[in-house]
Amino acid sequence: MTAAPLLILTQTYPPEPGGMQALMGGLAGALAAAGHAVTVLADRNRTNLPEATLPGVALRRFGGPRPWRRWTKFVAARAALRGGVICDSWKSVGALPAFAGPVLVLAHGMEFPPDASPAKAARIAAALGRARWVVASSTFTAGLAARHVDAARIRVVNPPIAPQPAPRPADLAAAAALAPGPGPHLLSLSRLEPRKGIDRVIAALPALLPAHPGIGLIVAGDGPDRPRLASLADQLGVAARVRFAGRVTEGMKAALFQTATLFAMPTRREGASVEGFGIVYLEAAWHGLPALAGAEGGAADAVQAGGTGLLVDAADPAAVAAGLATLLSDLPRLRAMGAAAAARVRRDCLWEAALPRYLALLGAPSAATATTSSS
Repeated sequence: MTAAPLLILTQTYPPEPGGMQALMGGLAGALAAAGHAVTVLADRNRTNLPEATLPGVALRRFGGPRPWRRWTKFVAARAALRGGVICDSWKSVGALPAFAGPVLVLAHGMEFPPDASPAKAARIAAALGRARWVVASSTFTAGLAARHVDAARIRVVNPPIAPQPAPRPADLAAAAALAPGPGPHLLSLSRLEPRKGIDRVIAALPALLPAHPGIGLIVAGDGPDRPRLASLADQLGVAARVRFAGRVTEGMKAALFQTATLFAMPTRREGASVEGFGIVYLEAAWHGLPALAGAEGGAADAVQAGGTGLLVDAADPAAVAAGLATLLSDLPRLRAMGAAAAARVRRDCLWEAALPRYLALLGAPSAATATTSSS
């Protein structure tokens, strides 16, 4: 029996970098591999990178001014509707015709501002109200979504990852050459913005140097915070201990994970900006790398405190420094955390474990429908 065709509406999609992009591309690929004919309607590719082609996935891009983009995507969605629909967030529901079948709306966190105006809150509620289920990326994100939709219609499915590539020898050599010291090696990899907490890691280096004179930090990724981070390292006298790698290839990313001692991304809230989950923690875990993460936000679903890493109050520089010192003070325990992280991600955090949950929700009546049917 042929699996039902599915439609994905998304604002962002690979090859654009980022966690949400990885989730939407991974979801499309996993659905197609399971036998579904998948149509993806996405906004324009904002990079110069070539499109990633996936077997069984038909991709269409939409550009131009927002009203035109919404209208053309709506027309395409109306023509493509054959079965269930998955929207990357409530913002994509506007491109969905009223007669759509079962709809899942994903929730990530950033799309729910704490100071939303009454008009915006009403738009969010109306969009989520069209969903059979709202699928939250973390327990934290589910709490944010519950401000706008009945909590009984929310289910948490942590974003999974695909098996990660092994680094090539050339990438391993390049990663080793990038290291600013003999170790331990800290790694941060993200879009460079204040909420990722990389400034806290840099600020902790002077206090860590006496116990770890060979310590170094590699910062991979790019973004608007890079000049400030470089200036901070210079001001604190640790510029020689910090290397900025810029945006890296998948192979180089794997090599950096494999050659690091600890992944450090102590995310914190910056105004309305907060981490909803953090797929990169799982990518690090695949390579046996434990993590230091921020306690506020959804990272608590991605990093098991005391098991696969440590959660700290990342708004407090002293707490971040103390957390790093604690982890680096016991390298055998740190290696055990890395092994536990690798085992957990292979057992619980791959698409083969998560995809049945998405498909079950597409096929299951919502709590509201079930209540209506039984009354």
